Amino acid sequence: MVELLSYPFMQRALLAGVVIGVVCSFIGVFVILQKMSFFANAIAHSSLAGIALGFVLGLNPMVTAVIFGIIIALLIAYLKNKKILAVDTIIGIFLPASMALGVLVIGLLDTYRPDLLTYLFGNILAVDRFYLYLSVSLGLVVIILLSVFFKNYMCITFDRELAGIQGLHVAAYDYLFIILLATTVIIGTRVVGIILVSALIVIPAASSKNISANFKQMVAYSVVFGFASSLLGLVASYYLNLASGATIIMVSAAIFLITLMLRPVVQK
Repeated sequence: MVELLSYPFMQRALLAGVVIGVVCSFIGVFVILQKMSFFANAIAHSSLAGIALGFVLGLNPMVTAVIFGIIIALLIAYLKNKKILAVDTIIGIFLPASMALGVLVIGLLDTYRPDLLTYLFGNILAVDRFYLYLSVSLGLVVIILLSVFFKNYMCITFDRELAGIQGLHVAAYDYLFIILLATTVIIGTRVVGIILVSALIVIPAASSKNISANFKQMVAYSVVFGFASSLLGLVASYYLNLASGATIIMVSAAIFLITLMLRPVVQK
């Protein structure tokens, strides 16, 4: 472990992985209780277009991905609130359309960009200082805002109508949550990739739900599982020479299976 920490790239990878793991697992509790897993998946896939635009325009792909992802997320939320179509239909339109746009924009590139694969499948070992600062900064913003409005979001999650009666501006909180979720999903793509990032949000929260007695306990367990998955997965990938993103998700899946087996005992 001492040898591992002696490398600057591993120090950056560990810090980024732990931060993203904690942020994803924290917001993931609200995601699964509000049944928004498919929504998170749609945002992740839409980020391909934002990343591609960054390459074409000569801008940092993570910045353009965050901006594009937030725009798509707000559009989906707006159409959902207008009740024009069912939310799964809206997502079913935006997800493939965003992916198709990304593929078309990639086709505009003059040369092949192999680093595009790091966004599809993740490569936390290639994390640079800019991404580290960006992920830590945005991650802290997400955690702080969710902590400040924790009670309000808890109320909205369990009873939206009661929250409205109590004077909460539910729609405004929804849009803020969508922005936070989109930001979390996009910054997580560099760790585990576009294809797997929704799992980093959903699995730790689902694992905690198996053994939790109340909401606060669920949040606490989810954060612990997210932290453990990122740390153990990254260390295992280094020593076993495996893909870091996939290893993190497999560790998280293993934790889920363990909590699933413990569920009958805990919930007695």
